[in-house]
Amino acid sequence: MISMKTKARGFTALVAYMMVVSAPAQSAGGFESTPKLAGADLAPAALLGGPLHSVGEPVAIEHYMGRFNIESKLGEFRVLGVHMLGTRVQELAAIVALDEVNRSEAFQQALVRSAQAPVQLIGSAFTNPVGTVENIASGFGTILGRVGRLATTGAQAVGDTASDMSSNRQQTQTSAPFAGEAEPPAFTGDPFGFNKARREWAKQLQIDPYTTNPVLRPRLDAVARATFVGDFAVNATIGLVVAPLQYASSFDSVVRDSVWNTPVIDLVARNERKLQMMGITGRPVRDFFRNRWFTPTLQTALVEALDKLPDVRGRETVIVSAATLGGEVRARALIGAVLMLVRQHRETPLRSIKTSGVIVVGSPDPGELIVAADLDYVWWNEQTAEFTSRSDLKAKRRTLLVSGTVSERTVRELAHARWAVRSGLRAETKN
Repeated sequence: MISMKTKARGFTALVAYMMVVSAPAQSAGGFESTPKLAGADLAPAALLGGPLHSVGEPVAIEHYMGRFNIESKLGEFRVLGVHMLGTRVQELAAIVALDEVNRSEAFQQALVRSAQAPVQLIGSAFTNPVGTVENIASGFGTILGRVGRLATTGAQAVGDTASDMSSNRQQTQTSAPFAGEAEPPAFTGDPFGFNKARREWAKQLQIDPYTTNPVLRPRLDAVARATFVGDFAVNATIGLVVAPLQYASSFDSVVRDSVWNTPVIDLVARNERKLQMMGITGRPVRDFFRNRWFTPTLQTALVEALDKLPDVRGRETVIVSAATLGGEVRARALIGAVLMLVRQHRETPLRSIKTSGVIVVGSPDPGELIVAADLDYVWWNEQTAEFTSRSDLKAKRRTLLVSGTVSERTVRELAHARWAVRSGLRAETKN
């Protein structure tokens, strides 16, 4: 039996249930044991094996996500969740392609030419400003505008820190990432457009230019540098385009085209303007953009998802939660949960949403709640049982949306607690 103290825990306990605590189940107490499942029970066949990789079996479940071991001649990757599995599998072909580029004589010569490029670039920024702004800018005013934005952002960070210290306000802290996640670098600089070549190569390879892949990223850095400052053509290698892999991306063509075609500093500014139009401004927005786990790609995906919920109250709570999340897995799970509610909104318009951590709760009317959880597998354990009796989730009609699979036992128990369950909602990305 669940104690009254357990039932009285706040909404953060729901987040712990879904993503953080995930303590081993106790089969002796009437719960299901922590499962290990066949990969086919969690992910499409195309992600489980191919010419470049295989996935180890069975797949352990951690934090309601599959812990996938990707084995390939390019190395071994241990990732958490189907989203990260799809991303890393898609990137394998890009690594192979870049290795072929690396072996070419033209690339090696371009690397040599780029060795002295930083000094040359500094000079050319003043002698040929138009030519150094990605070859797409309107002139030196664009450079000054980008530098000015960087200065403003830096001043705001200093001001927020000083304000926190004077008011004893605790600065926004992100939760600890899951095992194996390394924090990405900051991408918000680049006023002269040094990332243009990186984005062009990423588009050619059909990958995220701001990938966190520890094997792919240095290869992408090298080829981008050779192109940007060594005059190495992006299309120098024939047949380099890698076809998109089904289920490999969580993001639609709008997000992908935005990150491929827009300088990062301009992309962040555009995302900020969209949030302003939603009425989301001030410190929560600044904290959100400072969270490195939300790379420019993930920032854009979340903002675009929220933009698809017009006139829905509570969207600012998503940004507040996003500012505190640590790890790419959690960031993608939050985006996935919002996207599930976007699809639900088309069927049953939502009036409001609220969120804490990666869980997003929508309400079509005061008597109904729809809880979206972007998880691979939910089974009946102590945390799941606690979820069924949450005092802050009381409503006449309650529905749980899960992107992955829910065990039969869990479906029965939730039905007994008057919860409807809809699972298998991980949609194929539409181009």
